[in-house]
Amino acid sequence: MKRKNSKSKINKILRFVGIALCILIGIAFGTVWFYSDSLPPTSELRNFTMRSGSEVYDRNGKMVYLFAFEKRKLVSLKELPPHLIDALVVTEDKNFFKHFGVDIIGNIRAIAIDIVRMDFSQGASTITQQMARNMFLTLDKRISRKIKEVILAFKIEREFSKEEILEIYFNKIFWGGQLHGVEAAALNYYGKHAKDLSLAESATLVGMIQRPNYYNPIKHAERAQARRDNVLERMFSSGVISAADYELAVSSPLRKRGSSMRQTSSDYFIEHIRLYLERKYGTDRLFEGGLRIYTTLDQDLSVYADSVLNEYLTGIEKRYNYPNIMADVSPNAFDINTKYLQGGLVLMENRTGFVRAMIGGRDFSHSKFNRMTQAKRQPGSSIKPIYYTAAVEKGYTPATVINDAEISLMGGDGKKWTPTNYSKKYYGFTRMRTAITHSYNVWAVKTAIDLGLDTLTDAFNRFGINRKVTDYSAALGSYEVTPITMVSAYSTFPNGGTRVSPVFITKVEDINGRVLERGIATKSKVTTEEVAYIMTSMMQSVTTSGTGASARNNYNWQVAGKTGTSSDHRDAWFIGYNPVFTLGIWNGFDNNATISGSAICAPIWGRIMTHCIKLDNNGRIPRSDDSRYSFKKPDKIVSFKINPSSGFLASDGGIDEYFIEGNVPPAMNDTLQFNFYPTRWGYNDSLEIE
Repeated sequence: MKRKNSKSKINKILRFVGIALCILIGIAFGTVWFYSDSLPPTSELRNFTMRSGSEVYDRNGKMVYLFAFEKRKLVSLKELPPHLIDALVVTEDKNFFKHFGVDIIGNIRAIAIDIVRMDFSQGASTITQQMARNMFLTLDKRISRKIKEVILAFKIEREFSKEEILEIYFNKIFWGGQLHGVEAAALNYYGKHAKDLSLAESATLVGMIQRPNYYNPIKHAERAQARRDNVLERMFSSGVISAADYELAVSSPLRKRGSSMRQTSSDYFIEHIRLYLERKYGTDRLFEGGLRIYTTLDQDLSVYADSVLNEYLTGIEKRYNYPNIMADVSPNAFDINTKYLQGGLVLMENRTGFVRAMIGGRDFSHSKFNRMTQAKRQPGSSIKPIYYTAAVEKGYTPATVINDAEISLMGGDGKKWTPTNYSKKYYGFTRMRTAITHSYNVWAVKTAIDLGLDTLTDAFNRFGINRKVTDYSAALGSYEVTPITMVSAYSTFPNGGTRVSPVFITKVEDINGRVLERGIATKSKVTTEEVAYIMTSMMQSVTTSGTGASARNNYNWQVAGKTGTSSDHRDAWFIGYNPVFTLGIWNGFDNNATISGSAICAPIWGRIMTHCIKLDNNGRIPRSDDSRYSFKKPDKIVSFKINPSSGFLASDGGIDEYFIEGNVPPAMNDTLQFNFYPTRWGYNDSLEIE
């Protein structure tokens, strides 16, 4: 009887357990069916490679930036070093190659703890689960999300191999900031490709996965190193690295190399091409279309030029005790009204128009306003070569004499205007070469009056400065122009009279390698080769004995150029060139405040240009007489001795001067004391002014 009762109890228990199991299985299947119906198809992972940012390369083929909503550069699993894969598996999912997407025991344990604590904070997610969560789900900690994660993990494992899962994971995982994918992380934190990561570097990146910002090696080095060492210890304990490899890696410093993907010295350049590309191709295609953008940028040159410019302007701030200086701005400040002294530069290849470097301000995070392309500033005396070219075309020579004496005329506002020289002095009868060498303003204004407003307008337009000249203040640079326009204008002289437009992009390819566009400079014939050479010759004097002599600091080759200071000393310029490159530098305040002290631009020109030449010669410094950096005299340029006082040919002695064949002054005669030809200005300084 007892046995029958005992058997009956067992049967009842078994029936209860069976019913319970059926209920639980039913609940499980119902749950799976309920959540499966709302889950996205895992087949979307097949198209993952199509959603990739657009890569930007510099002139040397180095990737320098990635346009992407999520900064991602795709990489094949075969390219990754084995120790990187081992570090991931050991740290994040040691049973990855054994399970079917879910670590059952680990998940049961985690869910049990979650239920007890009622905080649902436990992890235990496999690599496949992490990928499911990151690709398809939110990051909330509800149990419903965990269930969806498990379901998706099973589906992914059914449709993809372990190798495919790892490849997608490495290309998707978040590494702080906007960085997604191991290739983007490697480039950002170490300035190298993922395939080149060392064991220690791989361990550092893997250690960041769970808390990328917390373990950021740049911002939190101690945390990152401790976490790296923990990953290395796991790898050693698991037997995937030897004791020797472990000791070497754990003893290595936490190297944080310069990023090749963060905007730094090239930020204004990158932003400039972004605006162009986004207008042409659209935001979605630029940031998700996988374009490859090949640029003219020299990243190394930009870094150097940016450093020199900031160092120089910081020195000026300290020397003249400016009330607002860059050093006082909080390092975390961004998009602010910069009250400190600003500056910028453009360095361009003369023949191609390729822009090697463009610095649009001292700190991109402070202000994204590009002072080279977006700011219109008064060029001051740097405008003079533009219309002096027209004067030479009309017969002026370096030996033409004008009396640098006081003159008054009516300004555009109806008020009398009396132009003065920088020194507040007048220099009397002066040759053209001397006038441009020392930047005499009165001489320049008289030349402009001699030419007339229509001729000035024509000269401006030919040089790409599209302005109608309505008054003679234009002769002293009162009309505003963008600095990059001035650099393009100056390319006329080393190019034998042909102006070239700036080029920033050499080629754009789509994701399949099809060329969408090629960047080619627009070329415009401005003047003759002979006139361009005469102008170059006179601007060489500016850099040897004139206002731009400091440009030759640390520079040993031929150079020509012109300084510029706008009215009330609100802008300072130097635009200089050799046969290969033109470099324009500007500084001033965004609010047009007066520049205190001698904040000229010429002193740093030579340092930057020398570095450019060095880079162009693979680190070698060419001889000072290298023909590539020497101006070539056209056949129709002749040389004669002239009297330095009168400008006439010298009968005895004298100094050397260049002329265009057929436009040589006569020898001194008895009727004239000065070579006024062809200017209408003479002894009486009386002209009918328009």
